[in-house]
Amino acid sequence: MRALRLSFLAILTGAFLGAAALPWVLPALRGAVMPRAFGLEPAAPGVWVEAAMTPGARAALVSEIAAARARIAAFYGPTRAHLILLACETAACDRALGGRGAAAVTYSAGALSVVRLAPRGLDPVILTHELAHTETHARLGFWGQITGRMPAWFDEGLSVVISGDARYLALAGPRPGCLRPPRPDLPVSPFDWAPQAAADRRIYAEAACAVLDWAEARGGVDAIARALDRGVALP
Repeated sequence: MRALRLSFLAILTGAFLGAAALPWVLPALRGAVMPRAFGLEPAAPGVWVEAAMTPGARAALVSEIAAARARIAAFYGPTRAHLILLACETAACDRALGGRGAAAVTYSAGALSVVRLAPRGLDPVILTHELAHTETHARLGFWGQITGRMPAWFDEGLSVVISGDARYLALAGPRPGCLRPPRPDLPVSPFDWAPQAAADRRIYAEAACAVLDWAEARGGVDAIARALDRGVALP
């Protein structure tokens, strides 16, 4: 029993040290800790933008964030995520924060999230997609994330559904629908999802369809929020 306790302590210590090292490995997390060192300025509570961003662009972004949060609140209810958002208007700013081509990236540990937006990520739908991830992860909790309570395909497909992304959803009619039937082996791990999504963006449409199929069999998309609140695994 003592050996088991020591092993558990070693795992916790390793996890703590790994978490402490992450900001020095991932530039976006360093940016969240010391945003001014990356040339970012506050535009609203928790929102940091490139210093070169004009007042009009800053106001537009803050307005889009409010609209995204309202859309997500309509799905989930009151906000639980604690967010720091870093927004770049130039490629140089994005590269400094670790950008390698993605429009946006979300880093979450339960309710704590950092979202990095590249210049092409300054888009209402992409923004809503990323903020939907932060709320989903807040409801999963850190333990739910690391134990795989929700597979990557469900997480991504759900963000597509919440954001109403017309690239991957059929939006005609009273509710969103499938554009592409899902393959039987959608990626479970984020490490498997990333390369497959980079190779074929249509996988987002498949994941969204799989989420809608799951929800429809249980009475609608409200079943997703209820399942998360109950702490059950999805799907």
